[in-house]
Amino acid sequence: MIAMQKVHSFAAALDYNDSKLNLKDKTQRAEVLDHNFMEYNKAEIMKEIGMLNKLNSKLTNDGYHVALSFSEKDTHLRNADLIAIAQAYKKGMGFTDDNLFVLYKHNDGEDHQHIHVHLLLHRLSIDEQGKVQVVSDSNNYRRSETVCRELERRFNLEKVRSSHEALDRAPTKDELEMMQRTGHPSERILMQEKVKSALGVSVDIQSFIENCKLNGIYLLFNQSSSTGRVSGITYISQNGFIAKGQKLGNQFKWNNLSQNLNYGKQSRDGETVRQTNIDTRSRFENELNKANRGSEIGDDRTSRISSKSYKESKYTVSEDEFNDRKGGDSRFTAHSHGDRTDEETDSEIEESISNGLSHDSNSLISNLSGLLGSVSAEQIDEEERRKRRRIRR
Repeated sequence: MIAMQKVHSFAAALDYNDSKLNLKDKTQRAEVLDHNFMEYNKAEIMKEIGMLNKLNSKLTNDGYHVALSFSEKDTHLRNADLIAIAQAYKKGMGFTDDNLFVLYKHNDGEDHQHIHVHLLLHRLSIDEQGKVQVVSDSNNYRRSETVCRELERRFNLEKVRSSHEALDRAPTKDELEMMQRTGHPSERILMQEKVKSALGVSVDIQSFIENCKLNGIYLLFNQSSSTGRVSGITYISQNGFIAKGQKLGNQFKWNNLSQNLNYGKQSRDGETVRQTNIDTRSRFENELNKANRGSEIGDDRTSRISSKSYKESKYTVSEDEFNDRKGGDSRFTAHSHGDRTDEETDSEIEESISNGLSHDSNSLISNLSGLLGSVSAEQIDEEERRKRRRIRR
């Protein structure tokens, strides 16, 4: 079982889930499985929430929104089971019967075969003495993963590997749909397989850099200009697609990568990285300028980019970045990007469901290694460029 959570506005999460109740396709509409309001009526719910929020005007993130997603093997689950699991999760996370909540079952998307529910809770409650209580969100990612492991045991659920055990990032919902529709992998999945192939035959940083180049992938290291210390890595494909290590998976993050390649064991490693950065910046000067106007990629001064340049360059900022700092389940994102909206992040809860179910998506990408062995990186990248030109026309 995967719990993908976000602490944010109750109203925004209510809008998101309520919209799923009114989809045009009736077979894909969400269902309200359980709630403890007087009735499920959006307008009346907002009135009740508004009155409750007046008791603590300083609390801006009043909602706790979590998607509980189950393996395809958990076919035994019925609605009554889902309600019981949600109630147990709620209690495990410190919520009581006094906290207002709604439990939805979502039925839309290509991944609807994975049973998943959305539990929306209000963090404020009034106890028997009339005091206002607030459920803490401290360490909620780690606490959530502990609760999930217990619920897997208690309800006989298929165990899902923790995010820290998964080496690759599984395809997102959009990527799965695209691959099923076109038969082609996304740029991110393609890059992931190319880098994995290079890593498998590399013994040090020098050979890794060279093997990545052979697969059409160029590297940019986040290297301090003063100390030479490396703290991150960015991958760039020949056609200019850019992704940080977190976006590809745990084994591609710098901390894990540097250990596997014994970085620093050879005296020339730091200089190798510095020269690689020079070469990569020279080769992709235009792409990097677009991706990072007003800042620098590949050094320690800043890593923030504008939403405008994000869209122009497809510069990929991973949802794992936040959880790398906070700890816990990186399969869900509590986004800290100031220019991201609640609507965007709510949508990403749904998209990220497939990320944690990597063992169920293997069949869709199992042939990629063979593809890479028979088709050169240049041919694949040229095909991607042709597709984009057709789209522009």
